[in-house]
Amino acid sequence: MKNKKAELAIKDLLARQDYLVVQGNDLAKSFGGLKSFEQRVLDYCFSYVTKDSKLDDEYEVSALEIIKHFNLNTSGDSYTRIAKAFKKLNENTALYLPIVEDGVSGILMTQLFSRIKFLENGVVRFKFSEDAAPLVFDLKEHFYSFRLNELSRINGKYSLIMLKLWESHRRGREKYTTISADLESWQSWFLGKDSRMPAGQFFQKVITRSIEELEEKIACEFFRYHTKKRAKSGWL
Repeated sequence: MKNKKAELAIKDLLARQDYLVVQGNDLAKSFGGLKSFEQRVLDYCFSYVTKDSKLDDEYEVSALEIIKHFNLNTSGDSYTRIAKAFKKLNENTALYLPIVEDGVSGILMTQLFSRIKFLENGVVRFKFSEDAAPLVFDLKEHFYSFRLNELSRINGKYSLIMLKLWESHRRGREKYTTISADLESWQSWFLGKDSRMPAGQFFQKVITRSIEELEEKIACEFFRYHTKKRAKSGWL
């Protein structure tokens, strides 16, 4: 038997603060609170997943590899920057997954990583959580068709998010992709749970800028993007 108050509490929690991850490609849209460099380091972590990856795999990278990949100076500041990025990945990649237990629906509050180790020799070892790993595997197989060198050319946080939104909505190798959602969903994807902008400002500072960088750096074209107003202001 459902508890209506508990059901409403769950809906209210997710509507106001967090993003419900239903399938692998939702991971690409659920970490809007991460900064650009943190997003790029996360993509680097995802790149280590292969078709043979297993649930309990621990992955190993070196800070020097990351420094070279992003063309950073091999200075102490770069190592500190990478360490801080992993710290933020540990802190800001909470996941909210739909579950059903004994016929009762609910949400599982978990996280992307079960652990991240940053050692004095610059070695970084990380492991995805047991709950998140299947989603990461699904994401890599069905979503991450972009190569790391393509992702590394994109500097803007919002451009990276737009790139991932594009891929998550693309059907196979179709030439055209449509992304349609209300304003709250768009802002949640790009700004995370704690920040919002007026619609016009969001369009100019986030959507337009991300489109301009993608059109400049990769072979793509955005067109016919527009807003539709309802009784409550929103986007479609």
